[in-house]
Amino acid sequence: MRRDVLYTILALAVLALAVIPVGVAVFVLGFVYGDSPCVMCWEQRIGMALVALVGLFVLRYGPKPKYLGMAVLVAIWGVFMGIRHTGMHAARDVGQGFSAEILGAHTYTWALFIYWVSVATMGVLLLMTKKEDIEDQPRTLRPLEWLAGVVFLVVIAGNIVQAFASTGPPPFMGQSDPVRFSFNPTHWVWSLEEWSRAPISLRGRWSIDKPDVAAVPSEPGAGPLADLPVLSVKTQSKLTLPLAGTPTDLAYDPATSQFLVTTQQGIYLADETLGKVNRYTVIDVGFAVDLGQFGGAAFLDKGALIAVGENKSYVVLEPNDKTDADANFRYFLESFDKFNEVSRSRFGTVRARMMYAMSAAYDPATKSVYTVTVPNNKVKRLVISRFGPDLTLSEEFLPTIAAESGLKLTGKRTLDEFYVTGTAIVDGRMYAISAAYNTLLTIDLHARAVVAAHAIPGLVRPTGIALKGEDLYIVGESGALWVVARPPN
Repeated sequence: MRRDVLYTILALAVLALAVIPVGVAVFVLGFVYGDSPCVMCWEQRIGMALVALVGLFVLRYGPKPKYLGMAVLVAIWGVFMGIRHTGMHAARDVGQGFSAEILGAHTYTWALFIYWVSVATMGVLLLMTKKEDIEDQPRTLRPLEWLAGVVFLVVIAGNIVQAFASTGPPPFMGQSDPVRFSFNPTHWVWSLEEWSRAPISLRGRWSIDKPDVAAVPSEPGAGPLADLPVLSVKTQSKLTLPLAGTPTDLAYDPATSQFLVTTQQGIYLADETLGKVNRYTVIDVGFAVDLGQFGGAAFLDKGALIAVGENKSYVVLEPNDKTDADANFRYFLESFDKFNEVSRSRFGTVRARMMYAMSAAYDPATKSVYTVTVPNNKVKRLVISRFGPDLTLSEEFLPTIAAESGLKLTGKRTLDEFYVTGTAIVDGRMYAISAAYNTLLTIDLHARAVVAAHAIPGLVRPTGIALKGEDLYIVGESGALWVVARPPN
C-alpha cells in the first residue's frame, strides 16, 4: 500500500511538471500568445523535461539510485540556470523584467521555484524509499502512470515543433532576445548569433581587474589631449604622518583647517601643515557592507566625513570625543573612541556599473558627493556620478570637451583613457587628477564639460588631490606630496 502511494505521488509530480511549466509554456504562452524561449529559457525547459523523463523511468523500473542521482544532477543544473537567468533581471525596477509575467513574477523566476520544488520532492521520495522498493523487474504501469507518459510525449512533441520553428535545426541555436513565435515559415528567424565568441571566465562579467595606478602610463605627452599647457610643481615633500598603509586620497576642510588622508583602511585627520595627526581610526572594511579598500574621501557638512571604497561602497563618520569605544569595537580595528559611524552603505549607479572609482569629492553648493570611474579590462568610460543629500544617485554623465576650451583629441582617442584618482570641487568646478598621463582636468559640473587641462610633469602615481586656498595639494602612492597653483578660471 505504501509503495503504491509513492508511485502515485511520483506520477502526479511527473504530470504536474509536464503540464504546468513545460506544457503551459509551449501550448499557451507559445502557440496561443506567441512567446518564444530564449537560449537560457530552452536550457531551463529542457532540464524540466529531463527531470520528468527520469520520473517516468522510476515509474517503470523502480527507484534505482542511478535514476534518482541523475534527476538530482539535472535539477541542480536547472537551479543554476534559474539563478543565472533570474540574476540578469532581478535588480531591475519594479515590474520590469523579460518576457511574460505570471502572478507578478516573470517566467525565469518561476523556473527557479519549480526546480527548487523538484529537488525538495525528490528528497521526500528518497526519505520514503526503502530497500525493498528497489525492484529487479520492470513494473506494470497503472492507468495514472500511463497517462503521465502519454502527456509527457504530447508536451515534448509540442516543444519539438516550437523549437524547430523558433530555433531551427543545427547549427542554429536560438536567440538571446527571441522573435515572436509563428507557425508561418516566413516569420521564422534562425540565428547563429549565439555562436559568436565570448570571453570565458568563472566569474563571468565580474572578472574585472582591480584598479592599479602602477599599470597606467604617466608621460603627459602620450595622452589623448595634445599640446597641453604645463603646471609647474611649486614644492615637493613627503608625508611624515604615521599612516597604516599608503595614501589613497586627500581632502581639505577650510572650516576646521584640517586635511583628511585615507589609506586602504585608515582614516586620518591631520592639521593644516600635514605634520600631525589630530585623530584617526582604522575601519573594519569587511564588517557588514564590504568596503574593499578606500579610493576616495571628502568632508561633508557639520564636520562629518565620507570615505568611499573603490567598489563604490562608503562609510560616513563624525568626529566625537565622547563616543562609546566598546560600542565601536564592531566597526573599527583601531582607535575606537574618536569617531562615530553614522552609516555604511553602497552607492547605486547606472552608467558607472561594473567600474571602480578611485576618487570622491563633496560639492557644498548642491550638497552632493561626486565619484569618477576608472577604465578597466572590460569597460572603458569616464563616468561622473552625483549622489544628492540622501546619498542616492541624482545624475550621471560622460563629460565632453567644451568648444571654448581649445582642447583637441589626437586621432580617435577619447577622454575615457584618463585614470582619475583624485578630485576636488569648488565653485561648480571639479579638479580631477589623472594618474594616466599626469594630467589635471578642470570640469565644469554645470556644463558637464572639460573646460581646461594641464600637464603636471614629475608626478609619480598620484592618488589624491585637495584644494587649500589657491593651491592644489597632490599626494602620491609613495607618500610624496606636490603643491601646484590652482589654474585660473
